[in-house]
Amino acid sequence: MLIWLVCSCGGTQGAAYDEVRQPENGLHRQVTPMLVDLVSDFIPGVSVYIETSDERYYGSAGYADLQTQAPMTSQTRIPNGSAGKKLIGLLVAILEDKKLLSLDEPVLPWVPYDMVGRIQNLETMTLRQLLNHSAGIVEYNDVGELDFTRAQLAEEALRKGNRFALRFVLEQQAYFEPGSGFAYSNSGYVLAGMVIENKLKQPLGRLLHEHVIEPLALTETFVKGYDVEADDVASGYFFNMEEPDFVLPYRQRYNTKQLIVNTALADAPVSSSARDMAKLLKAIVVKKPPVNERIYRNMVGDAHLQTARWLPNFLHGELYYGLGVMVEKYDDGVLYHHGGNEFGYITQSIYLAEQDVAIGLIANCGAQDECDEPIIALTQTLIAHFTADNSD
Repeated sequence: MLIWLVCSCGGTQGAAYDEVRQPENGLHRQVTPMLVDLVSDFIPGVSVYIETSDERYYGSAGYADLQTQAPMTSQTRIPNGSAGKKLIGLLVAILEDKKLLSLDEPVLPWVPYDMVGRIQNLETMTLRQLLNHSAGIVEYNDVGELDFTRAQLAEEALRKGNRFALRFVLEQQAYFEPGSGFAYSNSGYVLAGMVIENKLKQPLGRLLHEHVIEPLALTETFVKGYDVEADDVASGYFFNMEEPDFVLPYRQRYNTKQLIVNTALADAPVSSSARDMAKLLKAIVVKKPPVNERIYRNMVGDAHLQTARWLPNFLHGELYYGLGVMVEKYDDGVLYHHGGNEFGYITQSIYLAEQDVAIGLIANCGAQDECDEPIIALTQTLIAHFTADNSD
């Protein structure tokens, strides 16, 4: 059911929201106005899915594409960015459970021959360390002066895979010895993706479908660079307001869709809807098959968590990192989450364990304060709603 609401919303001159035959009360009455108010020159569109023990909410506002005026809907998909790391972490935990690989064996035998000796400490790195950011491998985005982004733009129309990103890691100084620290690094997931493919001799997309996407019925999730449906996403927008010499145009709204969908890396592997993002994280925590106790422990169990630094938290709790999942332990419970943020797209997935509340959020803007801060504020507001003491 699609309901149109015309309003004055910044420079977009309109917004749309859709609900799936929901009553005009509860979350519908509280959340939908916030989504409509969020739409602006910097936030073209937003979509939210919330699932509680007795209610499901679908809501969206604004536009998936400003040129065509296509509305953002609950079925709209966008590239998930780093929020997609959960799929890689879950895939590896499942493959270990099936004894097809080991999280704790050295990855060296499965690294492309021409990279051996050119990534420091490679001989002692394990898959677990690559996935929980304890390998010490340098972040490819931090090499040079936006060297990776400049290379992306130079080949914007061409498909780029894991090898494209790893070339920025070669010959770089490691952050620390594997297992001796924590440093968030997308490069670890990129290298892990190559290792998985080389060891099992199958494309990562096929493995994700077989072991994760299809068993969990993630019908609105597709693998970038593998599924053609992964290209059918909302346009993403970046508005450079501050840096005349930045790599993207100054004071012009730039559509990043082609740039992002053509960069298919294992650190940001999928495009999906807000609903599927929420479903995936909840499935991991509540151990929905194929997730079992051993897979759960490998992903978010205390024995394997890394103390996380410099990553976002929402409830001022102690923050840890598992396999593609952040685990925030606060006074009254545990919050599981992971977001993604890149030029033109921002995502967030949340699961509040004690409240049994799953939240997925997507917006087709990203990597600038005018977008990120309101989206983060909305996420915090939603979390606060479910964690507040409602006993009165």
